[in-house]
Amino acid sequence: MLNNYYLLRRLAGIWNDSLQDAVVTDAWCHAPGELALALNQNAQQITISFLTHAPIVGVFLRHASGRPRHNTKSLFCSLQHQHISRVNISDHDRILTLYFTGGLKLESHLYGSRANVFFVNHEGLVHEAFRKGAPTQLKPPRDLEDPITLEDFKLRWTKVQGDLTKKLQRIFVRFNRDQCAEVIHTLDQRNPVLCEHIFEAAQTLHQKLVNASGPLFVYQHPASISIIPLISRHTDHVEQLNDIDEGLRKFAQNRLSERAYRMEYEPLRKSILRKLDKTQRSAERMILESNRPSPADDYERIGHILMASPAFPAGARLREIDDVFQPGTTINVSLNPALDSYQNAEHYYSKARKARISREHLDSLIQGAEAKIDSLKHDLVQLNKIKTYKDLKAFQKSNKKPTNLPRPFRRYHLSSNFEVWVGRNAKENEALTLKHARPFDLWLHARGVSGAHTLLRLPKRDANPSKYLIEQAAAIAAWHSKARTSQLAPVIVTPKKYVRKARGASVGEVSVMREDVIMVEPALP
Repeated sequence: MLNNYYLLRRLAGIWNDSLQDAVVTDAWCHAPGELALALNQNAQQITISFLTHAPIVGVFLRHASGRPRHNTKSLFCSLQHQHISRVNISDHDRILTLYFTGGLKLESHLYGSRANVFFVNHEGLVHEAFRKGAPTQLKPPRDLEDPITLEDFKLRWTKVQGDLTKKLQRIFVRFNRDQCAEVIHTLDQRNPVLCEHIFEAAQTLHQKLVNASGPLFVYQHPASISIIPLISRHTDHVEQLNDIDEGLRKFAQNRLSERAYRMEYEPLRKSILRKLDKTQRSAERMILESNRPSPADDYERIGHILMASPAFPAGARLREIDDVFQPGTTINVSLNPALDSYQNAEHYYSKARKARISREHLDSLIQGAEAKIDSLKHDLVQLNKIKTYKDLKAFQKSNKKPTNLPRPFRRYHLSSNFEVWVGRNAKENEALTLKHARPFDLWLHARGVSGAHTLLRLPKRDANPSKYLIEQAAAIAAWHSKARTSQLAPVIVTPKKYVRKARGASVGEVSVMREDVIMVEPALP
């Protein structure tokens, strides 16, 4: 990958020649785990990017890359106007160091899960670190050398544990997995495999890597970059890039794009699957409910029986009544003790109307759920075709739902010219009454209990709403109050011009100067 020792070693050699006397102009962080160091060399702008978040750890150079205007944090301010004197890499570890005039240096430790970049002063102390939790003084780099003789290799080979790849990495600490695979590939033709064969193959590969001077070799699936062609992947497609800096930049940005793709793709896919499962289960429940017999006919039948039976006063909770539809039989009817026989009949008629409206509404909900299921399935099919981060962003943009701000107040259309507005909370109640209501609009509120301010909006000043419309608006006001569960509720009806807010009253609290009261059953249209 980008933090392979031999790749960094070759890069350090190139930068030691090309970045001589370059001046630091800025340093910032714009994305998590990415430090940008801006340089000026011969009036040319250059940016070095240090990547410290595993699994993408490394460094690359970009030309003419400016600092973003937003969401950036300045770092290493003391390095500004410092000149680079040389670039070096540790002999045995992935520590790339930029040395500056005056004894300052920028050490990038490009290994492990805590890769970091340190600004070290002339006393050798850490003045500032890119990632938090850094020590004040750095440990010296490890000095574990590769085995030089066969005897030394054999001695180490007997002490290390693990499979062939792990043993190679623990002895030849500068090898990565691709280079270990190269060694193992050369051993496939040896039978049996002896220590002499492993040592010889590792030494030969080391010399090839140290002396490499050709192009970069970029492999895909799995992504890998190498300074020599990999024999173990000779059947894979490979791209050769002659410009080392441009090749590293392209590879790093592709890897960052892949990481962003992985981080966003799976949560998006899981979100669609969750919505699909929830919608399917909701549709199944609604279909099951729609297949059950509607109670509307039973409610209406009881209302007819009550109307056809002799009248009786209020007070009874249960009454045995002759069934006019089946002469000679009786039925037990549950009653509201506060209502007489005719009022109870009206109550059952009302329940029948509500049951039919509910069933009609249920059918539309089922249709909406089925349409949503089809849409989610289509989104899932399209998402499964997406393989790049660019296509994923385009998919998200095309499927982004419009974020229209919700309209203030609940709104109910009673007819083509009349609409009821209801406040959702104390602030909306006050805004509805004092800012949006016109003097001639009808203001409604459940009497004696807390509830929402309700407004019957009139199309014009001399409009004359019918009694039925006013009762519908009053039923809505009663529904959005503490009287919702009552059989009948008193509701204030008055033109808004008779509603005032007293000085010092709390939010949403008003006084009514003149009022009419009507009795309605709390309900929505």
